[in-house]
Amino acid sequence: MLLLNVRAYLNVRKRYTAKYYTYLETYINLWTAEKSAIAQYQNDKLVAFLLECNNYVPYYIETFKRAGVSNQEIRNNPFDVLKRLPLLSKSDRKTKVSSLINTNPERETVEVGYTSGTSGSPTKNFLDRESIERGFALWSRFHHTIGIKSSDRSVRFSGRLVVSPTASKPPFWIYNKVEDQLFMSSYHLSEKNIPHYIDKLNKFKPKFLDGYPSALYVIAKTSNALNIPIKYKPKAIATTAETLYDYQRAEIEKAFGCPVFNQYASSEGSPFITECISGNLHVNEDSGVFEFLNKNNSPAAPGEIARMVVTSFRNYKTPLIRYDIEDAVLLPEEDVHCDCGCQMPVIEKIIGREDDVLWTPEKGYIGRMDTAFKGLVGIVKSQIIQQTPTSFIVNTIIDSSFTKQVEADFLKNLKDRLGYSSDIEIRIVNEIPLGANGKFVAVKRLFKIE
Repeated sequence: MLLLNVRAYLNVRKRYTAKYYTYLETYINLWTAEKSAIAQYQNDKLVAFLLECNNYVPYYIETFKRAGVSNQEIRNNPFDVLKRLPLLSKSDRKTKVSSLINTNPERETVEVGYTSGTSGSPTKNFLDRESIERGFALWSRFHHTIGIKSSDRSVRFSGRLVVSPTASKPPFWIYNKVEDQLFMSSYHLSEKNIPHYIDKLNKFKPKFLDGYPSALYVIAKTSNALNIPIKYKPKAIATTAETLYDYQRAEIEKAFGCPVFNQYASSEGSPFITECISGNLHVNEDSGVFEFLNKNNSPAAPGEIARMVVTSFRNYKTPLIRYDIEDAVLLPEEDVHCDCGCQMPVIEKIIGREDDVLWTPEKGYIGRMDTAFKGLVGIVKSQIIQQTPTSFIVNTIIDSSFTKQVEADFLKNLKDRLGYSSDIEIRIVNEIPLGANGKFVAVKRLFKIE
């Protein structure tokens, strides 16, 4: 508890600086700005971003050189320059990270994290102060647009292990006093434990909840099915990290009596897509440039499913230019005019992140498993296949840095999340086939949860 609050205090000091509030004010004003003002802002940010990458990032210095791009061309036609650049693959983002680090002496590294995404393979992410400040300012702008204040009491469900994996009795949560926030475990949602979660929510009465939709859905479904009511009404709920399905939204809104808002971003620093109070998903053009492409790498047509390629203004220390993030969206059949006041473009639906929901007798429902891979080296790609409620096969492609100790740590991480009574077999393989839609499937469940 003490360690969490010390860390929270340090994070607050690092994130919520004077510049953060300046950025936040700019982003709030841009949310309802005219299209011309947004376009000008995006153009100016793209020019500055490309120039810095061409001057300080080894990977892009070489890329721009091969493409014959000059700084003058960047200033004159940044979007034309962007189209001439090759895509950055997930593989290159992971394996060439040392050459993707911005060497600008004014961008000192202040934080290093890991993200595994849906590929089940850890990716190192370097952040400087401005990247952190801008990222949290954009996140706060999203909260502002749905009526949430920074002072509102909140609850968060995420992949963080907040209590012992072997805990069988409450509390399955830990209190962050600095931000008046409760971190609730996503790994203890068994049938016998969920009533304890609901009881704690009723006592804590958060005004805002956010986190994995799978965790929020399980609590909501139990509340509705067993008539264990949630006796207060939050302002809003926001989901993250997983695909939000319509049936999950309906169940959560029924149980909590408040609207659910979807959003898209990534811990690698991709730009934002956020849902507004009118229920539309807006592309946050002030956070970066989205390209929506078809299978031929041409612009997708209205009404098509498009894969996203992103250039982000969020991460300046490990920059992303034309990053193939391997997620997809459904484009609207015609332009949408939203009555929320935001004139940024609208997409129909976020289709990426199709990870399945797992279930074990010991842990109950389990959502996104990517946190089991964070910080581990030697894992190129991994796929979890649940054969029965208690048996798993984990197909894993490795490289030379994978050791017996890494394997032991990996197995422990898996058991922490899936339960110690689970039978987990890690299989070293040379190849993992893609799914029918061409996407990598990180999790498969081969049986129906009754």
